[in-house]
Amino acid sequence: MATKKAAEAGKRKKEMILFEDKKEIIRKHEGGMRLTDLAKEYGRSASTIDAEGFKASKGWFKRFKTRFGIHNVFRHGEAASSDVAAAEEFATEFLEVMVSEGYLPQQVFNCDETGLFWKRMPKRPFITEEETSLPVHKPRKGGLTLLFCANARGDLKIKPLLVYHSENPWAFKKHKEQLSVLWQSKPKAWVTRLFFVKWVNVVFGRAVKQ
Repeated sequence: MATKKAAEAGKRKKEMILFEDKKEIIRKHEGGMRLTDLAKEYGRSASTIDAEGFKASKGWFKRFKTRFGIHNVFRHGEAASSDVAAAEEFATEFLEVMVSEGYLPQQVFNCDETGLFWKRMPKRPFITEEETSLPVHKPRKGGLTLLFCANARGDLKIKPLLVYHSENPWAFKKHKEQLSVLWQSKPKAWVTRLFFVKWVNVVFGRAVKQ
């Protein structure tokens, strides 16, 4: 009985597709190679190669990591600096000014900018068993800067300012003016004084007057 189980286990191990082969199969399939041709090349059934309808459960992913010695590590980023006490003090003082001067919430606007990096590395990337730490990674430049503005009441949200490194991306070649942002361009995608002044005059001023 034990011999039979050992033989079956050996057979399953033999039929397993190597990790490198899996990557090669995916690459060829994405390149347009048919599943039937891939199945013949690697000596597997088409159902084994086919990835349609596949859903990776938590258990499957756990076994996959164990099988190929993959684990994740925490990627440390730059520590953000913020003075919480000063921010709370400013909020209290500003509220007092609003009350004393008779300003309404709809007359008070907050404007701030933020960066959007869609090519950014995840905080917990997966690495192989042989690696003990994350290799040195330089952030890619695929990002943009957005400037948002709204009033304290929340009933008026101003059209955002967007700064990207390209002035005319191919995808928006004929539709840039239809976007819900004021599009500006600069190699480092920073909000400059000129961009901000233009946004105030062209977007903010008109929106507030209306």
